[in-house]
Amino acid sequence: MTRLQTVTLAFVLTGLGYALWVLSSLAPLPTAEVHSQRTSAPTEQAGYQHNTSTVSETTAISMPLVSTAKMPAAVADPSEEPTPEDAPYIPPIASSTPARVYSGDLSDHQAYQAYQSDEMDKMKQDYIAAVDKKVARLELLLEKGVRHKLPEQQLQEAREKIQGLRAMQKQLRKELAQ
Repeated sequence: MTRLQTVTLAFVLTGLGYALWVLSSLAPLPTAEVHSQRTSAPTEQAGYQHNTSTVSETTAISMPLVSTAKMPAAVADPSEEPTPEDAPYIPPIASSTPARVYSGDLSDHQAYQAYQSDEMDKMKQDYIAAVDKKVARLELLLEKGVRHKLPEQQLQEAREKIQGLRAMQKQLRKELAQ
């Protein structure tokens, strides 16, 4: 046996030993007892007759039990709003409504510009509606920051963000009113 083969064999055996140690140190998986019922059907074979009574037996199968724990916020029902104190904000992975697609004639420049204008107005309305929720959340976080005595610079930054959101909301309302 060459030196390289000896070293390789030593590494493989060490790895296997480590794997066995890890497996033996892990807690065993909880198992469920599965109750199965078998009904024997009568067969007619050369004078042999099966017992047609129902036999009940218990078999232990090693399989992990399904957890009944609540799913994480990222997978949970989006209609359930987490409380601001409990969980951080996790944005949705996919849009809840499909994006509108222009279905008119692309060579009609005025119709496409009207479509784009409608889309911009809808986006502005969505922003205006979202500002109230976002500002409410930021104000809760600001109050929490004051309670936990965060540096004044961070608190001022939060106040400026709230003012900026309100100012943009006001500006977009003016644009929509025109």
